[in-house]
Amino acid sequence: MNEETSYTTDNFERHLEIVKKVDALLESYDEERIPSIPKNDDFFGEKISKLYKPWNLYLTQALPIEGGVLIQEKKKKNKTHVNNRKTKPKKRKQLEKNEVLKDEKEKGFGWKNLGKRKIVYDDNLKEYVYQVIEPKLSEEEKEIKEKLIELFRFQVDVDVSGMDGDGKIKELCRILDKIIEENNINVSSNSKDKIYYYILQEFVGYGKIDILMRDDGIEDISCDGTGVPIFIYHRDYESIRTNVVFEDDEEIDSFVVKLAQICGKQLSIYEPIVDGKLPDGSRLQTTLSKTVTHSSTFTIRRFRENPLTFIDLMNSNTLSIDMVAYFWMIIEYGTSILFCGGTASGKTTTLNALSLFIPPSSKIVSIEDTREINIPHENWIAGTTRAGFSTSETNKTGKDIDMFDLIKAALRQRPRVIIVGEVRGKEAYTLFQAMATGHLSYSTVHASDMQTLIQRLESPPISLPRSLLTSLDVVVFLKAVNMADGKVRRRVTSVVEIVKQDPESGRLISVTPFRWVSPLDDRFEYSGGSTILDRIRKEKGWSLEQLNQELENRKKILRWMQKQGIRSYREVGKIVAEYKKDPEAVLKRVDVL
Repeated sequence: MNEETSYTTDNFERHLEIVKKVDALLESYDEERIPSIPKNDDFFGEKISKLYKPWNLYLTQALPIEGGVLIQEKKKKNKTHVNNRKTKPKKRKQLEKNEVLKDEKEKGFGWKNLGKRKIVYDDNLKEYVYQVIEPKLSEEEKEIKEKLIELFRFQVDVDVSGMDGDGKIKELCRILDKIIEENNINVSSNSKDKIYYYILQEFVGYGKIDILMRDDGIEDISCDGTGVPIFIYHRDYESIRTNVVFEDDEEIDSFVVKLAQICGKQLSIYEPIVDGKLPDGSRLQTTLSKTVTHSSTFTIRRFRENPLTFIDLMNSNTLSIDMVAYFWMIIEYGTSILFCGGTASGKTTTLNALSLFIPPSSKIVSIEDTREINIPHENWIAGTTRAGFSTSETNKTGKDIDMFDLIKAALRQRPRVIIVGEVRGKEAYTLFQAMATGHLSYSTVHASDMQTLIQRLESPPISLPRSLLTSLDVVVFLKAVNMADGKVRRRVTSVVEIVKQDPESGRLISVTPFRWVSPLDDRFEYSGGSTILDRIRKEKGWSLEQLNQELENRKKILRWMQKQGIRSYREVGKIVAEYKKDPEAVLKRVDVL
């Protein structure tokens, strides 16, 4: 690591003087991009660049903390590491006051942003740790909190049904203020804020994991029982432990029952396993007590309110700019695509990101077990499966509505596009029949390569005849790859176009326009041919030069969005829609800026 970013406590006083001088410059500081570094060739022979950010001046305010290295998460996914050095005990108090970077101080969670989080590298564990930092309550404050909760439970006129999160918080604070006034409870403003933080967390939030549920960088939350740290899967740091622990069985049992109730389910010894959906769309799987596991457990797969877009996937090198331009073209003109890979390989994320290329006027019906698809299209019907009404599998009072039922219903709604979260059973047959009759379809399936995919589709319970496989246009394979630096990264490993079925051998004939090379090179190659692009060229009456120019225009827009930092799914979707209606206007705007 650069020696400029390392500071010991011996030069701490000098360090603070430097900080004071630098602070005057921070207000006018404008981060500029350094020259881009060539990354990989696109399929027109042009070099594609990744953008890098310069050293952050705020780094001078970061100091080592006990047992670890403080990690600053920048808005554009740059990570700043501060070298760990041994510190003298007499400086410890002072270091703790300066250990949180400015950006992290400004980003808080919960009531009055009193909750914080930071990610450190623990020298003893030799791994990153996600630390939740919450205000500490004195014994007197704890007593006041318990008294307020007890008095609040006697309130019979509380009705927050129909209110959003902010409305519930406002109403709860109003009631708590009233309780304090009517009961002459003496509490300072600072203490009241800390007490409200925990009460709101319990009644409106997710209790002990509230900060984890609010952090957009977290994809999965996993609790394996009492006395074990909760683990998360972080967008940048992968699987890391937290400092959040459920200390006893009573605490975690009560918590998982509450989670199930939030999902509208009942968790009990009679029904010790619950799968459900939390109000924000996150998926919950939980077990109770020692009935099926050694302790109560839960796993939450987070739902993104602001999902990753193809710009994000380009930035993370999940796919190349050439691949994105290719998908933009073939999805706009109508193709059916299947996304394949293992668990957590990025199948649904990539499907959702590329669905932004679906023309805005197209009628879309999505079908999922748990809601994950999130697109800005207005002409979109989102369907989810439903279990029968009962706490018992044997005494259900309502009919199960599964994928098969929803796909059959979708076909009667005359959609242009059908999106199925994952195909696993008989619904696949109906989906491929829909493809054969002209419905564009997008879905995911667990398969690592073409041979595995065919075997899975042709075997029970799917049992798909091979002749129907030719209704599928493109198969995208994704994988969570162990890179040369030891990190795990998601990559589109190959894009396969299904051309036709050999009438004599029955084998599927396919071409592979794109493939990912290796963890060492981490680049994508274009094979030199695409039957789908050639078909589009012929249907449009274009020459090869015109096709290449159209792809170049789209790549120009993609580079512009990447450079401007445009990544919100609504912003990105709006630009794609504008280009569909008036490409010249969008290109002029790009050229001007």
